[in-house]
Amino acid sequence: MIEIISHNHASELISLSGAYLEQNESENNRVLGLAYKLTEAPHYQDSKPRLLLSILEHGKAVGVAIMVPWWQSILSKFGTQIQPAMAHLVRHLRETDVQIPKIHGPAPEAEVFADFWVEAMPDVSTEIAMRMRTFEARAVADLPLSPGKLRLACMEDLPLMAQWHAAYLEETWGVTFNFDVKSYAEQGIKDQELYIWDDDGPISIVRTDRPTKNGIAIHTVYTPPEHRNKGYATTSVLVLTKKLLAERYSFCCLHTDLANPTSNSIYTKIGYVSMGDALEFDFVSSDEHSGT
Repeated sequence: MIEIISHNHASELISLSGAYLEQNESENNRVLGLAYKLTEAPHYQDSKPRLLLSILEHGKAVGVAIMVPWWQSILSKFGTQIQPAMAHLVRHLRETDVQIPKIHGPAPEAEVFADFWVEAMPDVSTEIAMRMRTFEARAVADLPLSPGKLRLACMEDLPLMAQWHAAYLEETWGVTFNFDVKSYAEQGIKDQELYIWDDDGPISIVRTDRPTKNGIAIHTVYTPPEHRNKGYATTSVLVLTKKLLAERYSFCCLHTDLANPTSNSIYTKIGYVSMGDALEFDFVSSDEHSGT
């Protein structure tokens, strides 16, 4: 029997479903790491989540769904038959009149959800926004490094960091998101999440995010065009991964766009291992298609 529990606070979700999510911690990093951030970080608490759901079967957690303003909807890996669980979840969302413009999750879960959502919403169609792959590293290869050193970004770097974040978003997603990129870069500096590869000046950036009980995510790997093809991104990710594993984490994870074979090959060379694929779907209403 499937039951869906709606939580008022992320700490409630972690208490009920955290142990389940940790069984596949890398694949569930987006959900679990976001839940921890919503619990612990004041600037995240202010961005009120629209949806925090635990999906239970016979009283035990088998899945989670979170929706936040800046990331839309995210599914965890489901530990039960996906079809009936997603049918139940979509029915719950329709009964509570929740609007879902986008869904992200492990490929099987996201695909089944998208099918059920479109079936329940006759005026909505779906399209794949991105095909992704989740990688995990518990050790790194011994590779030659580019010249320079890894350092934390500081406030003196903020103007350049804001510029590079905007360029990264434009290049990766085709848009600059509807939030203040400068504030996002500044928060990364304050939280000591933003790193620079420095070779007589900033060359490349890489950022950590969503720490969980055993792991942490790496993202926003960006090198401006004038510094590319010299191994700086590979070196940055390798050195940062090695540092994080040595400090306290059992693993690092990251998510790549399958349309970018270069980044996928880089991470594999460093020592990252594929853990599974993810899909992101956009849901488009007929009004949006017609431009009205």
